[in-house]
Amino acid sequence: MRISAPTAEARARRSERGFTLVELMVVLAILALAATAVVMTIPGDEQSVRSEADRLAARLAAARDIAVIEGRSVSVNFAPSGYGFERRVGGEWQSLPGRSFRQRNWPSDVRFAAGNGQDAARILFDRVGTSPTPQAIVLSGGSAREVVRVSATGEVSRGE
Repeated sequence: MRISAPTAEARARRSERGFTLVELMVVLAILALAATAVVMTIPGDEQSVRSEADRLAARLAAARDIAVIEGRSVSVNFAPSGYGFERRVGGEWQSLPGRSFRQRNWPSDVRFAAGNGQDAARILFDRVGTSPTPQAIVLSGGSAREVVRVSATGEVSRGE
């Protein structure tokens, strides 16, 4: 039995053997946590539909506000491909100016349906912000489903 301290050569041989089981387990745990974080941040169908419904509700509320501020009717026209905003000027419908009100296509993973089951819909806001055409707009994708409602009083809400 050796009583003396290990030589430098013995220490070098021991360090060449590789990683210990504990070291490997720690590395695997860190990789698993990193992979979980990446998977959790990937937007799924539900997130895409929810964010599109939020965006639509905000734009509808802004269109209602524009109708009140300008004192003229504003309409939102929906189709299976997307939606756009118009305002009534001099007896004619014209595209509503501004980046927020440009024609917008639905994302490829989002499907649209009007609450009445039609493929197209139109929501109108009059100059006092009420809506003579209350509607429910249904957005869906995968197992996710969101409803954006415009009431007769012009109130815009999102949810089931």
